[in-house]
Amino acid sequence: MPDSSKPPAVSIILPTYNRASFLPEALSSIRAQTWEDWELIVVDDGSSDGTAEVVRERTAGWSQPVRYVYQENQGVAGARNTGLDLATGRYIAFYDSDDLWLPHHLRRCVEALDAHPQVDWVFGACRIIELESGRVLAPTTFEVDGRPRPFRRLQGRRSGDLFIIQDPEATRCQILHGLYCGLQNSLIRRRLFEGYRFDRQAVIGEDQILVITMLARGATLAYYEEVHVLYRTHESNSSLGARDGRLDKQLRVQTVLIQQFEKLLRSGLLGPRERRALKKRLGREYFWLLGYALLWQNGRRSDALAAFRMGLAYWPWDWRYWKTYALAHLRYLCQPSSV
Repeated sequence: MPDSSKPPAVSIILPTYNRASFLPEALSSIRAQTWEDWELIVVDDGSSDGTAEVVRERTAGWSQPVRYVYQENQGVAGARNTGLDLATGRYIAFYDSDDLWLPHHLRRCVEALDAHPQVDWVFGACRIIELESGRVLAPTTFEVDGRPRPFRRLQGRRSGDLFIIQDPEATRCQILHGLYCGLQNSLIRRRLFEGYRFDRQAVIGEDQILVITMLARGATLAYYEEVHVLYRTHESNSSLGARDGRLDKQLRVQTVLIQQFEKLLRSGLLGPRERRALKKRLGREYFWLLGYALLWQNGRRSDALAAFRMGLAYWPWDWRYWKTYALAHLRYLCQPSSV
């Protein structure tokens, strides 16, 4: 039973916007945690679907403190910032209302942080599930096609089944490949957020920027290979916005992500090797993702060539970029005039 006379170990921040239908399962998942010393902060970011009533009814009688806060819509970053301003726990957990924590998630993460004061951020794997059908799309986010992702090759040490990353290449690996430590599958020391808040203009990629920033500041991350979270895909996933078939939204999402990386490049936070890695990432984002996949493939050829040139400006060292650009430019010059 939590001790109400002292701050809780964990502050769970649950931002939500018009997702009342997800909240019963989300709240049940939180209540089912085998670690019980937490507070829940629900930040309702301007919902109009009865979210307040669902939270009140579903949390009635809980022994843990639950705080419901309503605010005018500010986006998920603004909602998370509100939660951070209100948090009193020594550890921060972010809950995405459409995902599900497995019961051991908080307990395992708290035990890791309590036992290892040098570790600032601990996370477990996710299992990706299609919400409508329940079909498993990926058994673990730590593997692709049955092979470990690149971050699993980073150097470090084991403490039981916890792997503590101790590798100067960790920041570069996050930039180029990702550590797959999303906010929903992590527990983070609150002190990391001193002087840091999420950019309210960022609609995607805020978790990537956070990880890079904290690694660059010297944070130590650790992970469990076991699955901690069921990540459920559906049409309204913000992180899947670039797959919904609407080119305008696809372009907006990709452009915002690029802007976040460019802002980080200008920040002066990264060393020379990390800056080079980020330029390589920006080259890829501009050339292949924005230029080729979105613009060229959808007939926006003039815009695609401009994106190709931006990609080459950031990363001119890959002959495949130049080959693709030359062929695309030739096809553009040879296309019939639409007079």
